[in-house]
Amino acid sequence: MITLAQLSQFSQAVSSTAVIVSLIFIGLQIRQNTKIARAASHHAISEALNRINLLWARNGEVTRLWLSGLNDRSAMTPENRWRFDSILRAYMHVCETMYAQAGLGAGDRGIVLAEEDGIKAVFSSAGAREWWAENPFGFSPKFRAYIEKVTAFDE
Repeated sequence: MITLAQLSQFSQAVSSTAVIVSLIFIGLQIRQNTKIARAASHHAISEALNRINLLWARNGEVTRLWLSGLNDRSAMTPENRWRFDSILRAYMHVCETMYAQAGLGAGDRGIVLAEEDGIKAVFSSAGAREWWAENPFGFSPKFRAYIEKVTAFDE
């Protein structure tokens, strides 16, 4: 005959096992959800960068505007400077998003490192450096510091 003490010990063992199995299951679910979030983040960033690239590829006027702004932003008309600034701001916001997501663990640090050469190329131009000097306020302090480090600005 099973005593009440034995029954209590058995139920505690079953409960402990159930808790451990539940924790393992939750851990696996969290790991899977993290992978899904990172994949979604990577896809969203890739899509945003592709939209900007396709904008240049499909529209010669935008490409000329972009190249003109990189070369000599101050020589542009106010309207064209605004358009150039808007394109550069959009690109930099995509870069900030990928940087922030990687910092939070929801994004891929590799995509940030891959885009650094693009950031350096853009900021090797006088127009982008001029724009940045006038417009860093729309970006987080951490991202501004990151950009200044990556582009080795001389303030």
